[in-house]
Amino acid sequence: MKAQSRALRRPLLHAATGFFALALGLLPAPWHLVAAGLGVVAGWVVFPLTGLDARLRRPGERYLAGLRTYPLAVLLLVLLLPRAEAAAAWGVLAFGDAAAALVGQRVPAATVFGSRKATWSGSAAYLLVGGLAAWGLSAGAAALALGTGWVTLEVVPPVLACFAAAGAAALVDLVPLPPDDNLPAAAAAGAVLHVLRVLT
Repeated sequence: MKAQSRALRRPLLHAATGFFALALGLLPAPWHLVAAGLGVVAGWVVFPLTGLDARLRRPGERYLAGLRTYPLAVLLLVLLLPRAEAAAAWGVLAFGDAAAALVGQRVPAATVFGSRKATWSGSAAYLLVGGLAAWGLSAGAAALALGTGWVTLEVVPPVLACFAAAGAAALVDLVPLPPDDNLPAAAAAGAVLHVLRVLT
């Protein structure tokens, strides 16, 4: 029962933190960077001190794994990408990965090309939910920026670009890359959004 609770709690928390991407439409510079830095402090300091780390960590999981790399991935997205793209890539990482974990565990399906962890149901959820979340969060952040007037947000990535970013992250998720999938998935989503913007 404890393992099932952990398996549910972790992706839900993973997804919930994605809503903070909307703050990219509210926080003036450099406070959006400070907020992303505070996420790293939470993952690396607050979680271990409060015991939340122990309740979320998977059995046998290394210290440098998802609970540490997720906030680092978000910080890098916010540092390296325009805000609208950072919000979109964050949406892929937060909601796509969480959906893949939840659906993959609960909807029986064959593994994708012999992957050790990815199933067709989970990967489909990654693509669908990640693409929708990417577009929704970037559009939401842009709407908030427009409403407040003190943050200038770039053009929201088109829907197809958001789904392409989610697809890239889902593909990267098939390959076991150290230390875990957060940094590679965020890099793939961010790179696709950036390249598509430059090309169009």
